[in-house]
Amino acid sequence: MSSLRNVSETELMEEFSYRFKCSTKPKMDVILVGPPGSGKGTQAPKIADKYCLCHLSTGDMLREAVRNKTELGTNNIFLPF
Repeated sequence: MSSLRNVSETELMEEFSYRFKCSTKPKMDVILVGPPGSGKGTQAPKIADKYCLCHLSTGDMLREAVRNKTELGTNNIFLPF
């Protein structure tokens, strides 16, 4: 369990406020689909913030895997033929 000693009262209140706001939002799953440049990456964070959703970008995940030279990132199945 992590310690709260280094967390300010302001940070705790902000987190409490955020969680309270999110507790009133409906639960939902959203998948944005579209071609490159269609605005998925622009709209996703806005939607995630408004509805308290988790924003996962598979493109960002893959680019990080390539950057970190993980097994997934170095596997040639993702390279164009």
